[in-house]
Amino acid sequence: MMYLFYGIFLILCLYKMKPKPPKGEKFMTDYMSVEKTMSMKGIFIIIVFFSHFNSYVKFTDPMDITYSGICRNMGQAMVTLFLFYSGYGVMESIKKKGMGYVHKIPLTRILGTYFRFDIAVLIFIIVQTILGKTFPVQQYLLSLTGWDAVGNSNWYIFAVVAAYLITFISFEFSHLVTKKASAQTFNYLAAAFVTLGCLLYIFILAFFKLKDGYWFDTIIIYACGVWYSLLKDKLEKIINKNIAVYIVCFTGSAAATLYFLLNRGASFVHTELYMVFFTAFVVIMSMRVSFHNRILMWCGKNLFGLYIMQRIPMIIFKEIGVADFNIYLYFVLCAVATVPLAWAFEKYTGKLWKIITSPRKKTA
Repeated sequence: MMYLFYGIFLILCLYKMKPKPPKGEKFMTDYMSVEKTMSMKGIFIIIVFFSHFNSYVKFTDPMDITYSGICRNMGQAMVTLFLFYSGYGVMESIKKKGMGYVHKIPLTRILGTYFRFDIAVLIFIIVQTILGKTFPVQQYLLSLTGWDAVGNSNWYIFAVVAAYLITFISFEFSHLVTKKASAQTFNYLAAAFVTLGCLLYIFILAFFKLKDGYWFDTIIIYACGVWYSLLKDKLEKIINKNIAVYIVCFTGSAAATLYFLLNRGASFVHTELYMVFFTAFVVIMSMRVSFHNRILMWCGKNLFGLYIMQRIPMIIFKEIGVADFNIYLYFVLCAVATVPLAWAFEKYTGKLWKIITSPRKKTA
């Protein structure tokens, strides 16, 4: 039965799909546009929903067990495009707006993310309390930072905030030491510091065994997004030189993804290369094939709300016994409830943040 839901998801992905570039163009020149990347993020946030749902149930049907293995085998790669597009978007904004944008990262990116996240955490605390579940005070406090949780998703938010902080420090420091350098030199140096910062994040969490691998095995893709913004034109010319070169790049990235997927348990480096090549595969594919429609774009636009709110229906409906009664009804109810929850969360937290951050009008 879960294959039916997955089939509906695949049909949604294929709806309005364009399998080739517009006439007269070698590739989809808008594949990194806000609209197109939102649709791609929409695809992966739905996959994340499937993955999270699977953690709340125990499948017994052989077909369902096979289906759950698909999500499990994909692993953390399902969030790599979020980080890649985020790094790319931040770098694009810095290129267009300069240090003025960088100076505002602590407010717009870091505090803005934590503002919405902490509202979500408070909602989870209320829900858990109503359901009769309480946690130690320390856990409540740490959950507000993303370091711990009260039933909510947290590691990704913590990693993204860390990536924003690394970006802020990297560009501010580079600005101090390269005041007379060209814009290109400045951006390359700052991108190098971003990369080192992400590697340092990985080292600290891994070496001191502060968190499990999934906390840090994807953050390097954020740095890849930053570099892609800087090297995009050059890479596009190489990959799309002609159809033969494109096929080599496409099949090569696909083969490398499969190889490192099958061997990711060999070492952490294998895991990282799996993440990198999977991201490259999706990006290269999107140059020639467009997965774009209003539904996917809505999901991508409301990514944060969908990501952070989806566990609430899963927790509530499981607690009242729907999961034990019927897994498939449980899935439908969770999916249906998540959409309005995400919409309301995005709308009202967005309005509240706008009110808080809007300049105050001076009174006479």
